[in-house]
Amino acid sequence: MNIAKSKTIRSVEVCEGLLLRGLDGTNPLGFLAALGIFRVLDEACGSGVLRMSWASSDGTWAPVLHPSSGPTLEEDAVLTSLTQRLVKTIEDHPANLLSKLESASDDGQARRRFIQDIAAGTDRDRMDWTSALASDFAPPDSINQLQTTRRDYFFGNLSSVISRTNREHLRRAVFHPWDYSDALDNQSLHLDPSEDRRHAHQWNKPAGDPDRKTRGGMLGANRLALEAIPLFPSFPEANTLRTVGFTGTRSTNTRWTWPLWSVRLSLPIVRSFLGSRVLQRDPLGDADIALLKAQGVVAVYRTRRILVGKTPNFTPAQCIG
Repeated sequence: MNIAKSKTIRSVEVCEGLLLRGLDGTNPLGFLAALGIFRVLDEACGSGVLRMSWASSDGTWAPVLHPSSGPTLEEDAVLTSLTQRLVKTIEDHPANLLSKLESASDDGQARRRFIQDIAAGTDRDRMDWTSALASDFAPPDSINQLQTTRRDYFFGNLSSVISRTNREHLRRAVFHPWDYSDALDNQSLHLDPSEDRRHAHQWNKPAGDPDRKTRGGMLGANRLALEAIPLFPSFPEANTLRTVGFTGTRSTNTRWTWPLWSVRLSLPIVRSFLGSRVLQRDPLGDADIALLKAQGVVAVYRTRRILVGKTPNFTPAQCIG
């Protein structure tokens, strides 16, 4: 397929592959959903077989999947693979370890032993999930900075997102413009800036808003975004966790920055790219932009992680390079 050149500061190469036109890379939820589908399909195809790039599409940036060998990717085949590989209960998902971490939150030694046993094992998936969600050197209430669902709701929302997502939810999220026709109540990871629903922004007050039970979310996107979390490990710093891609630890200075790239990258390269120190510079200088351009970056987006009452929110992302 031919992709038009970007109207931003850099141009896009002609791309051939499967365009996931529903996923908007300028939206935190859309970007994470793209990484999630990439991670799931990379495991399904065999590590290193799949590549991903970003292309200008309908006025924004959408991911493109490129198989390095084998048949061309098709929509039905992708949806079939996703529905087969995405588990249906949280008991079968590595994120279930969060319940054990929570149950051991009052016993520091038991919690540390649990984390150390995972680190000493051979299950890389559980290791990645553990390094993203917790550290034995950080307090139990420390969380990955991507977690914007309140801590007391997070596990329940994970369980609902995993159990309720079906093929149609995935199809609407990945291949069609988002209609936000899924309920938000108890089935959202709260990653989309549109979920910043302060009283002044809506007719109904946030607590008990009846619209949350019928509309406002994209369940399939949340399910895929969940699978991106292991790509963002967290590290202890003082009494908190610092997550890859983030700077700051307070509601007044925390921000997340991510790149979009036109070159076809494998998942291990993307994983390392997410932690680039150059991305965190503020502001990005001419030399920084030139370096990123040479690496295939076509745009850099940044969002702030703010606190509204007790609930964290992501602000709409701004293009900074």
